Formats: sequence, C-alpha cells, structure tokens
Amino acid sequence: MASPSGDNDEDSVVPTHFMVVVLGDLGRSPRMQYHVLSLLQAGHFVTFVGYTGESLIPSLQKYTPEGVKAKRQHMLQVVRFPAPKIVFLRSQPIFLPLYFLWRTISLWVLLCSSLVLFVKPASLQSKKVYPQIILMQNPPAIPVLMTMVLYKFWTGAKLIIDWHNLGYSMIDKQYTTFRSWGRLYEQLLAPFADGHLTVTKAMQVFLKADLRVESENCSVLYDCPPSIFRLRTITEQHQVMAKHHDSIMQAIKDSGSTSWPEFTTLADNTKASFFTEPLPGRPGRFQPRAQRPALIVSSTSWTPDEDMSVLIDALQLADKLIQETKSSLRIVCAITGKGRLKEHYKKVIASKTWNSVVVATLWIDPVDYPTFLACADAGISLHTSTSGLDLPIKILDYFGCEVPVCAYRFPCLNELVQDDVNGRTFEKPDELSTILLDLLEPLASAKSNQHLGNHSFGALQRYSRQVQGQLLWSENWPTNAWPVLEKALDEHTETATTGKSKTE
Repeated sequence: MASPSGDNDEDSVVPTHFMVVVLGDLGRSPRMQYHVLSLLQAGHFVTFVGYTGESLIPSLQKYTPEGVKAKRQHMLQVVRFPAPKIVFLRSQPIFLPLYFLWRTISLWVLLCSSLVLFVKPASLQSKKVYPQIILMQNPPAIPVLMTMVLYKFWTGAKLIIDWHNLGYSMIDKQYTTFRSWGRLYEQLLAPFADGHLTVTKAMQVFLKADLRVESENCSVLYDCPPSIFRLRTITEQHQVMAKHHDSIMQAIKDSGSTSWPEFTTLADNTKASFFTEPLPGRPGRFQPRAQRPALIVSSTSWTPDEDMSVLIDALQLADKLIQETKSSLRIVCAITGKGRLKEHYKKVIASKTWNSVVVATLWIDPVDYPTFLACADAGISLHTSTSGLDLPIKILDYFGCEVPVCAYRFPCLNELVQDDVNGRTFEKPDELSTILLDLLEPLASAKSNQHLGNHSFGALQRYSRQVQGQLLWSENWPTNAWPVLEKALDEHTETATTGKSKTE
C-alpha cells in the first residue's frame, strides 16, 4: 500500500485507482486539486471528474498524458464535461421549480454518461482496475451524492465525502420546501458513505449529531496552503506587479481621480511600479517604493455569498475620511477572480466617485496568483457561510504568504481568524473602513526616505508574525485525510478478497 508521504520508490507502491468527483469547474476547485496531487504523489492512479473551465494547477498537469515523459505511464485521467446552462429559467422565480428539475436531470445524465463512457480502467500491476475509492466534494449534493451512492453499490467501490459545506444550506431560505427536501436528501444518503472529511470541527460535530455519521469515520481536514503560497522577495513581487501596472493605471484614469501621480506606463521590468522601485547600485534588484500606496487584495468568485457591496461601501467611507482628514494615505484595492456578478459590481464601482482609493478588478494568471497575494498589505475575505460551518480556503492562501486578513465575521470563523490576533473581523462597512484606516495609517505617516515593505508595519506586522509557519497541505493531508482513505481501502481490499475466496 502506498504511503501518503509521496517519498516512496514507485516500484514499492501498491497503487490504487481513486476517482475524485467535483460537480464544478475542476480548475476552480483548489482543495480537490490538492487531494488529487497528494494521491498522485503517493503513487496512485487518479481519475478526476468535473466541469470544463479553467486549467488545472501546473503541479497536476505534469501527470496527464500530455505532461508525462516518454515511456512512462501517465497517472492522471481527467474527465470534463460542460455545465448545463439555461439562465432564463433561473432568473424568473416562477420557473425555479422547473429550473431545479431540469438542472437535476441534465446533471444526472451528464454525470452518468461521463462515468460510464469516459472513466476508463487504470492499468495497475498488469490488471485493468476501475475506481476502487471515490472521493467526492459536497456541495453540490444534488444529484451527485445519490449518483455516487448508486455508483458505489454498482461497482463495489468505497465512497468518501469531503464536506465543504451543507448542500441544502445553499438553497435560498425563501424556498423552505426545497431546503427541507435538500436536508432530508443529505440525511438519508450521508450514512451510506464509508468515510467523511470536514473543513471544520463545527461541521464534524454537526454531521455526527444531525446526519448520523459515525465518529470513527469522520475526520477534520482543515484547509492548508500548498507550498506555492509563501513569502516572495521584493524583486519577485515587482515582476508580477509590473504586469498589472497598466490595469491599475487604467482604473485610476476611469475613476477620474487627480490624487495620484502619473506613472509612466512600464515598457519593461526595470522601472518603478506603484509599489516598487529600483534598488540604487543594484541592477535588476528592487525595494519597496518610498511613500507608496497600500495594497489590499480580495479574491472572489463574484457569487451572492460574498457581498462585495460591503467592501465597496467601506472603501467609499475610507476615501471620504482620507479627504476630510487631509491624509496622504492612498489605497489600491485589487479584486481578483471571475464570476457571474463581476459585471454588475464593475458598474457599481464605476458609478462611485474615487479620490485617494482606487478599485481595480483584475484577472491574475494562476502562475502569478501566489506571488500577487504575497504583495498585499492585507487580504479581505467577504465569505459568508450559508451553514455557519465552513471556512474560506482563500484565507489560508493569504496566511501561506504571511499576509494578514480582514474577514467577515460568522459562526466558526474563530477556528481560523482570531480578531486582533492574526487579523481582524468585521460585519458592517463602517467597521471595515475604520479597521483599514487604522491598519494602513503608518504608510501615511512614513517619511520620504522610508521604504516600508508589505505588512511590515504596525499591527499588520504583529498579525503577520502570528500566521508564520502555517501547517502546509503536504503536512496536514497524511495525518488527517489519508487514514480515512486508507481505512476505506482496507475495507475494499477485504471485501474483494472475501468475495473472491467464496467463488473459488
């Protein structure tokens, strides 16, 4: 059996065929991609099933047929299918029951056809082996949970559920009947799984009490940053920020503000950016720019569970206070990501008057994303848990880069962010506005010859020290995820052996 450490000689590993299922865009499912990577590093074969969309992280691409070296068998099979779309039904409340029915049936057909037609057996030890262990993300629960339970009984595979949230909690509260059905659906089907992983202790307690999940088969697997999220040198930061200099300049021009100096558009990576400048006498090296603006970053999927109006209103209040107090503080807020509400909020941002604050909506290439986060003075999380039991994985990305976070307050957030210990928490725009001005004030009072690095001052420096040495995914996964998978694998092996002996 393969050790989860990934340090084994491949010839000594007894490989297993795992199937990881996400009813979502695989490229935008970081936690499940990290699961896949851990399994591959341990020497197993993985089939990864989900929607088409963004590219997989570079660490996974080398395991695909296109990425492996010649004469070496690939270990990753990716099965992707398009998400069904029928937007006009979703936008009309009267058609919502029809939308839910259509979406459930269409997803079930797409998922089943993909499982039957495109999930191929792996060649393991000269045998053709179909998936032995299924690891599925929940939510969404409908129809994937029932489909995976049926697939389990059809193939004899073992099923592990990775609970990111509760599926029924994501149904709008005004649809009480749908929420009740969704809750009953998860209550009935969850006990059929052979193991469970949760993102918080609060969710583990809930599953045991409400969904009748056996405690010995349920483990808390906190999200942890992979090693790509780490501190970066100023020179590395400059190279990434230089790529987005023009986008920030355009945001300033669009705002009509005259409070910003006119930076020359960068022609190469040798000139100063908003946040960095050449280090005198050290060609190719950079330092934090004197009297630079602050950089705050909010990573979002532009979905309803992240109310971006809280951040926009807070920045408006901060901008007004900066003008009233005649402070020299300037703030760049970079909002990254893609999603269906992005265009709506871009219009909201454009409708506001900005002076000492600029808001830039950016798309950061996945290769540059970890370094971009490391450039921030502070991260902003607007995640509001529909169940009160999950935590935003994006906060861990910031923490991996030792960047403190201001996070929207909700139940169980204190499992990750403790107010005024490793970050700040808030609920209302005026609260966030005050927090940001207090945290970033040292930049306004810095002398002309001071070169303050990101989050290297005041309370931000203290918070940053508290998030140093974060447990990495590669350290957490073997301890808290692998034992659940290993137990299911042992049970599968025992069942297969018993069944074989009975037929002989």
